[in-house]
Amino acid sequence: MTSIMATSTQHAIFVKDIGKPLVYGERPIPEPPKGYILIKVLSTMLLPHDTYGRDQGLFIGERLPYILGTNIAGVVEKLGDDVTSFKIGDHVFGQGNPVYPTPDSAGLQEYAILDSEAAAKIPEGVEIDDAVSFPVNATTSFEALFHPENGFGFPLPFTDTSIFPRANKNIDPATQTVVIIGGGSNVGKLAIQFANIARIGRIITVASIRNKTSLLSLGATHIIDRHDTPESIAKQIHDIVQRENITHVYDCVSWEFSLALSIVSKTDASKILTLHPAKSGVALAQEQGFDKCQVQFVAGGNEFLRPLLKPFWKYLPLWVKEGKIVIPKYRVIEGFDLELIESALDDYRDGSPVLPAVVHPQARK
Repeated sequence: MTSIMATSTQHAIFVKDIGKPLVYGERPIPEPPKGYILIKVLSTMLLPHDTYGRDQGLFIGERLPYILGTNIAGVVEKLGDDVTSFKIGDHVFGQGNPVYPTPDSAGLQEYAILDSEAAAKIPEGVEIDDAVSFPVNATTSFEALFHPENGFGFPLPFTDTSIFPRANKNIDPATQTVVIIGGGSNVGKLAIQFANIARIGRIITVASIRNKTSLLSLGATHIIDRHDTPESIAKQIHDIVQRENITHVYDCVSWEFSLALSIVSKTDASKILTLHPAKSGVALAQEQGFDKCQVQFVAGGNEFLRPLLKPFWKYLPLWVKEGKIVIPKYRVIEGFDLELIESALDDYRDGSPVLPAVVHPQARK
């Protein structure tokens, strides 16, 4: 690879037209602004929102041409002003920013910038591709469970309360219940594991029954087969916890919200969090008389996790290193192989069983 000191341009993969194939090209290597680091991108993972960006313009439609890839890992090449938490040569992983004004903070290029507060050193013994599997899904599920406004506001799992005061410290986590729809997805599995770390008492998970053993090992307390009828799913959950006591439902997979509404309390203040646009859920809740139920989209970006951002990025690598969070399965694409990258994005579009793809931008086909 040509030294960064010898060139000012880099190779990248662009979305130039929404709904059209990706395009290979070149662009300038960015300079890290204040509070950012420039990294040589060794690994980036493709996620569902990348497909929605390519096909529907999610996040990026007004700023074309743009670059996909929000999970990013690599080696620190340059420090912006006021960065003291990293040094040149550190191996790091972090979350890029799909709403950054330019594509500088995206992964499908050879060099990218990361907010130093939304990144961490890769722990010793953890492979770089393993680390890159976490940022977006982990940030999203952590926000959903623990953020006081954007999420459920469960008591925080941080043991060092000097980093951030323990929210809801008078609530015993063991008395709490969370229902996770789509617990077999990577984002759902992380929610189970975070809830387990926080010692939440009942972690009820709707997922394929074939995943029962693995999900129980992650910390789920009950598994309800997603292939059952919605009526049966709701009944089984209400046999575990009375409906009026179910006030926190995290739906990781659904585009419509009738199942979540059939589970959640209709009498007490409650919240349904979703990873898909919530407008139809809000309308359905109003139509069905859920006056005390809030249906809310979880954006999962760095800015939405504040003020929990810095402590989250301190503890995430520790939890990975300690084995409290299990590394998910993935496959690797070497280099900017457009055919394979397009196919990986198509899998999310087509509803196929997805083994997420990690891309190595520095490799040559």
